[in-house]
Amino acid sequence: MLLLIDLCAVVALCIFTGNSGILTVGHVGFFAVGAYATGLLTTPPDLKSDMLRHLPGFLAQIELSLPASLIVVAAISLVLGIVTGLPLSRLRETSAILATFGLLVITDYLLKGATNLTNGTKGFYGVPQIVSLPIVYFFVFLALAIAFAFKESHWGLQLRAFQDNEVAAAATGIESNQRLLQGWTVSAMVMGVTGALFAHIIGAFQPHDFYLDMTFALIAMLVVGGKRSISGAVIGTIIVTALVELVRPFESGVSIGSFRSPPIWGATQILLSLMILLVMYKRPAGIMGSQELALDRLWRRVPKIGAQPQAGGPETPMSSRHGAKMLRAEGLGVDFGGLRALNNVSIKVQSGQIVGLIGPNGAGKTTLINGLTGVHHPNHGTVLLGDRNVVGWRPSRIARAGLARTFQNIRLFGEMTVIENVMAAAAARGHGAAGIEDYAKGLLAQFDLLDDAERVASTLAYGNQRRLEIARALALEPSFLLLDEPAAGMNPKESEQLIAAILDIRNKYGLGILIVEHDLHLIMRLCDQVFVLNKGELIASGSAAQVQNDPQVIEAYLGTRDLLAKRKVRQETEISNNKGEGNV
Repeated sequence: MLLLIDLCAVVALCIFTGNSGILTVGHVGFFAVGAYATGLLTTPPDLKSDMLRHLPGFLAQIELSLPASLIVVAAISLVLGIVTGLPLSRLRETSAILATFGLLVITDYLLKGATNLTNGTKGFYGVPQIVSLPIVYFFVFLALAIAFAFKESHWGLQLRAFQDNEVAAAATGIESNQRLLQGWTVSAMVMGVTGALFAHIIGAFQPHDFYLDMTFALIAMLVVGGKRSISGAVIGTIIVTALVELVRPFESGVSIGSFRSPPIWGATQILLSLMILLVMYKRPAGIMGSQELALDRLWRRVPKIGAQPQAGGPETPMSSRHGAKMLRAEGLGVDFGGLRALNNVSIKVQSGQIVGLIGPNGAGKTTLINGLTGVHHPNHGTVLLGDRNVVGWRPSRIARAGLARTFQNIRLFGEMTVIENVMAAAAARGHGAAGIEDYAKGLLAQFDLLDDAERVASTLAYGNQRRLEIARALALEPSFLLLDEPAAGMNPKESEQLIAAILDIRNKYGLGILIVEHDLHLIMRLCDQVFVLNKGELIASGSAAQVQNDPQVIEAYLGTRDLLAKRKVRQETEISNNKGEGNV
């Protein structure tokens, strides 16, 4: 029964850590609250009056049944999850881990100090042992069902996208803080109810039972099995529990024939440490990695209520869904400390128009894209999406408002499948569960990616990754699409396919498209208008033919006439030397 309780607790951890990637060491606090809360609610009044002489009257006389108590515990855990999750959802990486550890420490001190409610270090006893094995099995299956449901839900899908790449998740319209809060709260509720079941199995406990030893053991089970996998949580719990039971007798000494080994204090903790180190060295992602057993595939085959098939991508032109017909940057300036990366830049893109943005390396092209999409907040100027000034908006809000983008360095959700990448964006846009998978397949089919729908995105060929990033951006149904060097690293054949795809997107959906690209051949073939940046300033604009003959553009790319003359002399000298040496 205690093995099953550990399994429930590890699954609860997996709901948050497995989907978000943020390790929490504070969830045992919810476990403890669940145990003490059900103890106060279900222990007979005569026992409570003997143990807790100063207990408030309404708690001293109450005696609930197990089902009623578990409902109350779930509600308490929900409230505590929201209260603690609001600040924690704003933290990342090390700061988040430290904050969750602080939550564990605070809970421990409260349990020891609130003697009127917990009996402090003397321990809480007399909790009715009314939980049987069938009841625990029921809650194990319930916890697993909740975990799988959350993982495959829109919340879980977007939270896993956040784990893979937070910047890309924001550009895909995902509100990461909200998803973290939701995952934290659901996880807290499962952990609180698990703590209540634990209390009704052992009957007596003290604050020390819910501190570092339990935390370390649960984390070891999760890490060994694979924190991204619910199946891994189950496998890790079974393996670690079995090995701990084998090692535990050595803590008090073991007799083998006439030989008796000395007691090895801390043998369990040593084993857990070695297991974590071994797994992290040999298989950092855990035994299961991010894979699930057949239960996961079975869950995904369950028909969703109200689901209707939908194919072929969006049924109406994307630009009409947002209504914005013009994207304008007016007097845009972006400063980094004392460096002005963009200075008074103004551009505009109309619906149905393909606009190019070119310039030498370091000209500020990507900075302009980041300023338009909210990654960098401009220090000067405005960005108008239709008639709305989006300066100061979060990137996720700008994305949902109709401004989608790709990245210079591909930012896919690498551990998710191809179709999950697209579904995450569609979910952020507001698509319900009904038909979202067929909707994503329709978009993938347009980019010849349907056959790769179930492949992990990071395993795609480079050109296919580029196309997937564009398909994911289109799932937001934007009014404008910003492509940051989409042809980078592509061979000529892939570039031709990309040109055809971009033209098809413009013609089919009427989008305004802004392309940042070094491939001038692509720019000249695609673009209705071209803007040229150099050293953070706009130096030219016009048609492709006008821009390529502009003296300032030629100078920005090739240098001044003096430099050109010197370069020509150097080239002629090298040719002459090569001929003298008999080289072609």
